[in-house]
Amino acid sequence: MEVQLDRDSFLKGLQMVQSIVEPRQALPILANVLIQAGDESVRLTATDLEVGATVSIPAKVAAPGAITLSARKLTEIARELPAAALSLKVQDNAWVALRCGGAAFKLVGLSADDFPPVTPGTSATWIPLEAKVLKEMLEQTSFAVSHDEGRYALNGILFSLQGKEIRLVATDGHRLAVSTRVLREPAPTVTGIVPRKGVQEVGRVLGVGEEVQIALADNQFVLRMPNFVMLARLIEGQFPNYEQVLPKGQPRRLTLSRAAFTAALRRVSVMSEERTRPVKLVLAPGTLRLMAYHPELGEAEEALDVGYAGDELTIGFNSRYLLEALAPLAADEIAIELNDGMSPAVIKSFEDEGTLCVIMPMRI
Repeated sequence: MEVQLDRDSFLKGLQMVQSIVEPRQALPILANVLIQAGDESVRLTATDLEVGATVSIPAKVAAPGAITLSARKLTEIARELPAAALSLKVQDNAWVALRCGGAAFKLVGLSADDFPPVTPGTSATWIPLEAKVLKEMLEQTSFAVSHDEGRYALNGILFSLQGKEIRLVATDGHRLAVSTRVLREPAPTVTGIVPRKGVQEVGRVLGVGEEVQIALADNQFVLRMPNFVMLARLIEGQFPNYEQVLPKGQPRRLTLSRAAFTAALRRVSVMSEERTRPVKLVLAPGTLRLMAYHPELGEAEEALDVGYAGDELTIGFNSRYLLEALAPLAADEIAIELNDGMSPAVIKSFEDEGTLCVIMPMRI
């Protein structure tokens, strides 16, 4: 293999796939990136057997071929190289000569024959989406993904496609986040749980001004963009029936500024107990009072003007859960729907009817 390509394009491609590589791998070759040259392009591929990605870069290919090199070390080198033409040439015993400007390196590679395949299934039905929309949906749900390895089916986001609707759902048992959008084209009815790492990698590579395609097929989630493909193996397990958890007919509803509520929560929670960050909300007509108490440090209280005409209600929440639910909402005006002091609250955005978060209360 012998190729010449642009250093900036090479570095950008490496950065798109390198973070998939885990620092400690059971198989040494999984710490490497696969470099394949052919058809006037170089393809870079990385995988940890759960998530994989391939990016194509324009190149002058003098001799086609393939090799694998340390993903971390190759990225470190590329980051420090001058903005000039870069050449890679495979030599005897899987050594690779890298030259760029006046810099020259010799790297030890491993044969590409042992690198696991990273190929999407052939039965995929591709669903077009704006990258900005998918990125927003991931932000509106990913904070609620469980980190409890014992609840494996909750360690990802449920993607549900049905008709002209796509819905993303995540829950850790304490809160439930839902984001729904309308598709331009009808989709087949299919669901799959995309693992947490796959969600993180998809969110990292998405831009805002492009269109992407996604598919759920052959036990894979696949994201396709120009010159880039990412796939994640779906979690095998039964996602809970989240629709049973969604409260219906909440009799109490208040409206308030998201920015003001967020700022008050941050201030008051400074005085809350650090592990669970409890904050008490006391609701009365036209007013919401936020209170926190620490037995060793003191207490805090703040009042906000809100749109509320019901009777008085006191309820407690983990303030971190509230802040994480508020952060991805685009509109400044939000609504909070409540039943009583022991039932979950529903947080909604005024501008986005398809987004909500259900949060269980705390005893305070």
